[in-house]
Amino acid sequence: MKICFIISTLSKGGAERVMSVLANHLSKEFDITIFKFDSMPPFYDILPDVKVVSANLSVENLGFFKNLTKRFEKFIVLRKFLKENKFDAVISFLDYMNILTLLANKDQRIFISEHTNHSFLKSKIWKILKRLTYPKSEALSVLTSYDLLYYKKFVKNVEIIQNPMFEFQKRDLKKENIILAAGRLEIFKGVDVFLKSLSLIDKNLLKNWKIIIAGDGVLRDELENLAKELNLKVEFLGFVKDIQTYYEKSKIVVVTSRAEGFCNILMESIFFDCARISTDCIAGPSELIKDNFDGYLCEVDDENMIANRLENLMKDEDLRDKFVQNANLRRDDFLVENIGKKWINLIKA
Repeated sequence: MKICFIISTLSKGGAERVMSVLANHLSKEFDITIFKFDSMPPFYDILPDVKVVSANLSVENLGFFKNLTKRFEKFIVLRKFLKENKFDAVISFLDYMNILTLLANKDQRIFISEHTNHSFLKSKIWKILKRLTYPKSEALSVLTSYDLLYYKKFVKNVEIIQNPMFEFQKRDLKKENIILAAGRLEIFKGVDVFLKSLSLIDKNLLKNWKIIIAGDGVLRDELENLAKELNLKVEFLGFVKDIQTYYEKSKIVVVTSRAEGFCNILMESIFFDCARISTDCIAGPSELIKDNFDGYLCEVDDENMIANRLENLMKDEDLRDKFVQNANLRRDDFLVENIGKKWINLIKA
């Protein structure tokens, strides 16, 4: 079976990583091609058996109207590619590429995949385009039941297929008193809430723990200044490609987001025996954590609740162990072998 994945770029990013993991896994059994617009080499490792086709076009986003010429150029290039190459299934990632692929298609079987929750999209134009084009797909995959309910209103075949865990070799690194937060340093990630919550924790307890934030973004300077104002000792790492090392060493993973698409960190950290605490934001965390069973869920922006529950985890090793053991019951749900089977079943249905 010949399968083509379509994405704008294979730069660093959650959806890009998911595509890389999935393409590598499926290439062990199927003929896999990745079509992308940019000329940059893939950020994540791609196996030699995966054919990568680059259109060598700009992927800079200049807004809907300013970018019309470039969008039309991409449409023509993609239409030509789909006309000249026949696949058993074409899978596009992310809303812009989903729309463009469906518009450019003539006779291929197009499967589309969403990787952010629908409430992130504010543009009325893009919302209209989704409603016009998405019903033309063979099927749509989403990450959460929140998005499933929304898209089922206008797409006939919608399935939840969650992100797969990246493949790794586990090392026997000793756990340390590390609290890890990871993600883009943007307003919706709520890192400011994390810092303010830390400032409420008993100082004698906090001094025995190392606070690490992995990720970069427009708010980095502002957040570093906030940490100083709150007299917090925080290590800002910037973007980290090898997040595995930090998962392996950390005892606790914290997510204080105001909104999520899925929240890969809450899934990935299961495989490295980290106790998890997260805000119960839309959407994702409540599908990855059962409160007080395999982690903590807190109210969004509730610094006191987050601080109290984080203190509990820091003090109580038995509680951390309980959360870790219970979270391990979900591991099979996210193995790439099982996620890959879901995709193949969707294609063959």
